[in-house]
Amino acid sequence: MKIKFTEINSGYEGERKVSRFSPQTRSKAIIVGVLAAVFVFVYILSSVGVIPLSALFLKARVAVSGDDERFPIAVNTESVLNSDVIGENVILLTTENVVVYSPNGKEVFSQPHVYAKPGISVNGKKAVIFDRAGKCFMLLTDKKVVYEGQADNTIISAEYGENGNYALGTRSKNATSSLNVFNKNNKQIFQWNCAYETIVSIALSDNGKFAGVAVLGAENGELFTTVQFFGFDYKEPLSTQKIVGCAPFELDFTKYNVLTLITDKGVYLIDKKEKSYKEITTYYSSEFNSCDISVKNNFLVAVAKYGSQNVFEILLYKPDGSLKTTISADYQIRNVMMSEKYIFALTEDKIIVYNLSGKEVSEITFKGEASGILPTDDFVFVESLDKISRTFAYGDSSIELS
Repeated sequence: MKIKFTEINSGYEGERKVSRFSPQTRSKAIIVGVLAAVFVFVYILSSVGVIPLSALFLKARVAVSGDDERFPIAVNTESVLNSDVIGENVILLTTENVVVYSPNGKEVFSQPHVYAKPGISVNGKKAVIFDRAGKCFMLLTDKKVVYEGQADNTIISAEYGENGNYALGTRSKNATSSLNVFNKNNKQIFQWNCAYETIVSIALSDNGKFAGVAVLGAENGELFTTVQFFGFDYKEPLSTQKIVGCAPFELDFTKYNVLTLITDKGVYLIDKKEKSYKEITTYYSSEFNSCDISVKNNFLVAVAKYGSQNVFEILLYKPDGSLKTTISADYQIRNVMMSEKYIFALTEDKIIVYNLSGKEVSEITFKGEASGILPTDDFVFVESLDKISRTFAYGDSSIELS
């Protein structure tokens, strides 16, 4: 049969119209079209701030994988001493071991210990486990045990730095306490002895060049906190700042050359180049509620205004100490924590989630009693009497704890 040139790809064979697509091809085209439409719709929603694209994909992934069936995770509350988020994983320190769970509920690893008084310090994806009644310690990442060692004296505090350095605050034969810093090859690179006070908190800079310690003391019946700023190339502190009348809670390098100290009476910045500390905010100890510092070095403080139990403020600061957001909360806050993207306020019966601009993005209600929360950008792990439950960080939800 001859075919006219005008009939090629025209959809016609002679006088009869012929479809160029098979039924299978048409079905695939429809599916592709629907998916494209959904993608465009979600992208538009994400662009105008209705729902983040990452949050939608996360919920779709969980629905497909079915890993929510692993929750809640059963735990023995009588043996759990402490818990935290290490990277995106959950770490539990018990009287017998340290256990790490992935975000989908799988046990990553479990390491036994024989510490009499176990302690833990988490820094991003790293953690140090130590014995407050002994000399033993171990260094962990969010996936494995890196090193097990022994200090010269009893350990009272510890920190694992971003670049692999780690520091141990110990008792000392020649002083009240001693700071000992080691590199990633376990070689001691710095030591400082504190004659009269006890080291209660240690900070290591991400670039591995500086350390800070907060020591707590008493003078004339009044508490004071002294912050020492060290450079490993110098024997003497680069800066020493004494702040009277407060007790330290958090000490961290929010910038590579700036230490941030959060206390029960205020927040202070210590710059190695400045002769005195900078006062960021002050409040009464009766107003202080809780605080946290994120991996990206934003930090927040929750205070009860005028000591009220129903009127709170959450103050979010940038790493340089400038105020980023103030959130007014007309409810009782039990605790506040933060991830890189969100702020989490735990109340008696719900968790309220805000973005870093102070806008509420989730209200997570629960039935039962929550003993604590472990938040990440993706999930909120809620601790209760004998289990750990999980829900999404973004979007309203409800969980059963009892």
